[in-house]
Amino acid sequence: MRKYNLSFVVLILLILQSCAYFNKVTIDPYKSMSEAELYEQGSVFLATADIPSAVNVFGTLEARFPFSTYAQQSILDLAFAYYDFGQKDETIAECDRFIDLYPNNPNLDYAFYLRALSNLEKGQPFFQEILGQDVSKYDVTRLKEAYDDFLLITNRFKGSKYADDASNRLIFLRNSMAKHEVYVANYYLTRGAYLASSERSKYMLENYPGAPATKDALIILIESYNNLEMIDLAKTTADVLANNFSNYSYTLNENNIVVIKDNNKEEIIEKESFFDLGLF
Repeated sequence: MRKYNLSFVVLILLILQSCAYFNKVTIDPYKSMSEAELYEQGSVFLATADIPSAVNVFGTLEARFPFSTYAQQSILDLAFAYYDFGQKDETIAECDRFIDLYPNNPNLDYAFYLRALSNLEKGQPFFQEILGQDVSKYDVTRLKEAYDDFLLITNRFKGSKYADDASNRLIFLRNSMAKHEVYVANYYLTRGAYLASSERSKYMLENYPGAPATKDALIILIESYNNLEMIDLAKTTADVLANNFSNYSYTLNENNIVVIKDNNKEEIIEKESFFDLGLF
């Protein structure tokens, strides 16, 4: 039987263990890449819809070159990729991160715009009227957040290429959300919750001035005040209605304000401010 030197056996075992160790070591393929090369590689992954790999590369880019131009742009690129693939929560998270980290970046308007679009699309179900449900329980948080971002773009970034589209979407959102508030106010009114209906009507008038639903909100507010026996407020509100909508008038009947609509008269909407007339 052949005998082996103990030292030789130990040496062989150490060599085998070392080989096993090095086989387990993962070589970082991005270690020697510059920030431009990392950004380019991440962009390639995005172009091929390999988001996990793009996240990995862009993460390396941010870790090695924090606050660099490429690192900042990579967040926006990743946010758009998430948006393009329908992952709106991830889009919003990346936009939030960009806005927090780089408040002076020249592309900040794009981050607000993309976040607004994502919140708008997440809020789309609320534009569908579902009969028979308590619409007062609808969560319109996403729509309000989209409204706020579009409003910010139109006020803060007037020269932005996204300003015109933000303005148009703002009008759409204002009108839709105003209609929703009136729908909720009427829901409360028909169920005898007059204080709630008056508050929702006032909220609509205060927050969405100029919306087409303004007339309906005023009428609901008058009826709510009538039922709450707040005739002075009902009369003030009726004055606002008559002064701003030419085919409406009112009369006082047994301590109630009765709204009268003249169907033979063309409706002309005046441009007066509701707030200047002492409604609130």
